[in-house]
Amino acid sequence: MKFNQENWINIGKYFLLFFYFSAVYQSLCFIFDISGFIGLREAFYMNFLWLIPILIFQKYSKQIAAAIGVFLWLASLPSLCYFLLYNQEFSQSVIYIIFESNIVEGTEFFKTYFVWWLIPAIVIYSIIPYYFWKSLKNINIHINKTLILIPLSLLIVTKTFAKLYIVGDTSMQRAVIKQIDKMQAATPWNLVLGYIAYKEVLANMEELLTQNSNLPPVENLKNLSIEEENTLVLVIGESTNRNRMSLYGYKRDTTPRLNSIKDELVVFKNVYSPRPYTIEVLQQALTFADEKNPDLYLTKVNLLNIMKQAGYKTYWITNQQTQTQRNTMLTTFSKIADEQIYLNNNRRQNSSSYDEVVLEPFYKVLNDTLTKKKFIIVHLLGTHSRYDYRYPENFAKFDGLKVSPLLNEKQTNSYNSYDNAVYYNDYVVSNLISSVKALNTSASLLYLSDHGEEVFDEVNLEKMGRNEGAPTSAMYSVPFIIYGNKKWQESNNISKLKTYTNRLYSSSNLLYTFSDFAKLDFKDLDLSKSIISESFEQKPVFIGDPYNKAKLRDLVKTPFETKTIKIGA
Repeated sequence: MKFNQENWINIGKYFLLFFYFSAVYQSLCFIFDISGFIGLREAFYMNFLWLIPILIFQKYSKQIAAAIGVFLWLASLPSLCYFLLYNQEFSQSVIYIIFESNIVEGTEFFKTYFVWWLIPAIVIYSIIPYYFWKSLKNINIHINKTLILIPLSLLIVTKTFAKLYIVGDTSMQRAVIKQIDKMQAATPWNLVLGYIAYKEVLANMEELLTQNSNLPPVENLKNLSIEEENTLVLVIGESTNRNRMSLYGYKRDTTPRLNSIKDELVVFKNVYSPRPYTIEVLQQALTFADEKNPDLYLTKVNLLNIMKQAGYKTYWITNQQTQTQRNTMLTTFSKIADEQIYLNNNRRQNSSSYDEVVLEPFYKVLNDTLTKKKFIIVHLLGTHSRYDYRYPENFAKFDGLKVSPLLNEKQTNSYNSYDNAVYYNDYVVSNLISSVKALNTSASLLYLSDHGEEVFDEVNLEKMGRNEGAPTSAMYSVPFIIYGNKKWQESNNISKLKTYTNRLYSSSNLLYTFSDFAKLDFKDLDLSKSIISESFEQKPVFIGDPYNKAKLRDLVKTPFETKTIKIGA
């Protein structure tokens, strides 16, 4: 049969059907200046791949197109919905979070951020390719033509690899990396290759756990503390924006207990998280990794190793859902500790595991008289969404209160629930401090949140949550508080520490501050990166993806200009 114009048009229709599922998202990114034209162009090339099975099995081409279309439709929804909700590109970090979450967490996320117009948008998006598919006809091309079209389609898809490796002199590994980079512009490769990259990082973390004991220790470690018995506590909060704490000047009384002991606290006012995601923050905060060297957490010891080397027994008490069989990256960190206490065995982030569950095991560890030197990490669920799951009913202090006419009823409820969660978090953190205070031996505590959370804080901002592509002050502003009991204060100058509280600082350098806090000294300890050191030097305070250095933002040079909602206005 001749390869006539009708056949060409039919082939073109099949291609357009497949291209549609990448083109809509990439076109939106281009139109709204989120990314350049290159994503749309590379997606165009990659979709030639789907013509190959159509050309091989011509008799069933329409049925095969339906199967491929459904697959591409499903794979395209995450990136499209993310763009529609946030007007931002579907980044690698977002993909990591998807794979780190279980189905129930995903459902709760969807309930939190769902907007009604998303349904008709998806329906319209889905109807267009369906009717386009109905107009297709089975392919009917002579075998000689397919023998040309199939390798041609394959060559178009792999042109980057062919150009670099087969024609050029680039190494195979480098050519494959470049080819993969091009493929990620197209559905479903953004998800498929994102999952592969996630599994690779997870494998590296598991290897780190296996090899951790064999990593070279820090050199010339000295413990300068004079205390024979000493307890150091690191409390890691979750999703807590310091600007919603009355301790930091917020209008509502969300932290009455911490306020009542504020003279005993060292409250740092200008600390920011480097990223708005837990795993990525802790990969820097607990290790030597930073925006310049984001992978150092894989090859150098971390804070837990250093504290062990200094003679401390290490504990990890967590109410996070990291102890499941999913073996997440966060679990890997916790397993480095000598003892782990996992308190949240639920699949659902529900009200059955409030953060107060950490108080009893923390008290027991704290009062273990057989262990003279302890380093305890307490990881809270804090104010993680959904906020109404984070506190018991008797802490619903702000329910029903008016916020602002700028917010609708649903937004107002979320706003108030977040304040309730902060109010409950104040109860938990203050109780942890009370336990430390009660010890007769030297004990001290450092509390910070992994990152903040945008909950309708900014005027005219209709979103809440965290989005690295559209950063706000609320997403990165974190509490950073130090407390020391009476015995600790005998050998530490708390008044001097309070003179440092206005320093602008990134929690990515927490390892240096905590090592200084513990009175350790070693070769790689850079005290210019410690917020409590006389040797402190103002460093850049970067936020953003360290693997995309061009988009890193230095808050020293470009601070947040925040216009917050006024309560009752």
